[in-house]
Amino acid sequence: MSLKIESLNHQIVDGDNQRHLLENLSLSVSPGECVALMGESGSGKTTLLNLIAGLEPIQKGCIEVAGLSLSQSTDKQLSALRKKHIGIIFQSFNLLNSLSVQDNIEFSAKLSGRYDHEHGLALADELGLTSLLNKYPATLSGGEMQRVAIARALNARPYLLLADEPTGNLDENNSNHVVDQLVKLAKSNLDGYP
Repeated sequence: MSLKIESLNHQIVDGDNQRHLLENLSLSVSPGECVALMGESGSGKTTLLNLIAGLEPIQKGCIEVAGLSLSQSTDKQLSALRKKHIGIIFQSFNLLNSLSVQDNIEFSAKLSGRYDHEHGLALADELGLTSLLNKYPATLSGGEMQRVAIARALNARPYLLLADEPTGNLDENNSNHVVDQLVKLAKSNLDGYP
């Protein structure tokens, strides 16, 4: 799935001042390509991911995902785009506390229409979550919650995966494994994607 950003500008209110967070940003990402955003805290990485996901309104410029202009899309179109095509690993995990680990992992895949029970179990195994499937998010450590959030996003087999600090709470071994999984996903499912 292609991503195209042209002349993106975004400001935020910082106390009494307006601060330019993104200035004239342009970027093009082709299917199968992996891009890492790096920068200091507060530099706009999370804001950019939220803009790409259609979670924040575009102030100036253009973001196009699979040919759909986000600034000209309705809330319903943006919701459908996220549900069917975009996977998001939030920095704060956004797990559903009333659902078990297994149900959290299955949630996005069921919404997208790409639910595969065996695929979800395989992801849980790869990410060391098999023994936690019947537990609930409130009982998990930060690293365990992060791995559940990653499994949930990967289980839906998204065409575009946005990950906000996906390895922030993981040890080096788990971090390397997760990065390998993310790159593998990007390279593996190119056929039939818009």
